[in-house]
Amino acid sequence: MRRLLLLLGIGVATSLVSWLGWRYGAVTLPYGTVMSPIPVPEDGKVLGGIYVNYYFDLSYPLPEGWTEGLAGPDPSDAGYYVLSSLVPKSGLNGTIMIAAQDMFFAAKSYDNVAEMVRDFRQAMSEVDGMTIDREPTEVKVADRLLYRVDFSGVGLYRVSFTTEIRCHAVSFNLTSGDPEILADLALSVDKLSSAGKRDAGSPIPYCVENYGVPENMLRRVEPVPVGARFTPIPVRIIVDAEGGVKHIHVIRATAEQRKSIEDALRQWKFKPYRLNGRAVEIETGLVLRFTLAEK
Repeated sequence: MRRLLLLLGIGVATSLVSWLGWRYGAVTLPYGTVMSPIPVPEDGKVLGGIYVNYYFDLSYPLPEGWTEGLAGPDPSDAGYYVLSSLVPKSGLNGTIMIAAQDMFFAAKSYDNVAEMVRDFRQAMSEVDGMTIDREPTEVKVADRLLYRVDFSGVGLYRVSFTTEIRCHAVSFNLTSGDPEILADLALSVDKLSSAGKRDAGSPIPYCVENYGVPENMLRRVEPVPVGARFTPIPVRIIVDAEGGVKHIHVIRATAEQRKSIEDALRQWKFKPYRLNGRAVEIETGLVLRFTLAEK
């Protein structure tokens, strides 16, 4: 029975990731990630029985007797992350997958997470044998708004909670063959809280879509072309209040491409972004493609 649930759980997780891959971009195993002193989405870890992610400012105490499972794939070229896979230490009676979709790079544009969740609900309702057990519902946890949708099929029950953080749709995807166990897992989401590491003097940058356009730039240096041509490379950057590039997060690329992009972007200069007349630090997204000059 345990093996059957494991196989079914893997199948459901694969189906979920496959839908997200179809909707947001293929989820494949690329070239590894680089840790940074400034947090990035994939840096989240289970520490002392608590999943902690400083980029998203999330702290999630694992259900009693649960631990970190197998590592997921690296981020996709559409900014989809499997942040963590959680499983019971003994007896596989459920799974938890924490994921995030960078809304800057999603293949389909959404005005907000609620719209994305409705689209997900519709996609699940069209899967053979799947039933929507609870329509998307707003829930409030630790001053954060989440959208919950319940669905079931092939002998498994599922709950997905999704919230928007830093222009990412962050989701907690719970699965079990036992509806009572699933209900307990759903209650564990009520323990979500702030990771509590960010200082008051270091606020989260404002999230601004498409700021890297020519009219906002004072200086642009092109990366030296390396690797595959025309492959889209998603990059998140933090631009400080003076318009300098403070931080570069190349989401998916080879080591050579990553270095070329970082070397170039460090030289970029933007017009400072102003909010209510005051220059502020922002976070924005870029999609870069290498095009080699003809010899």
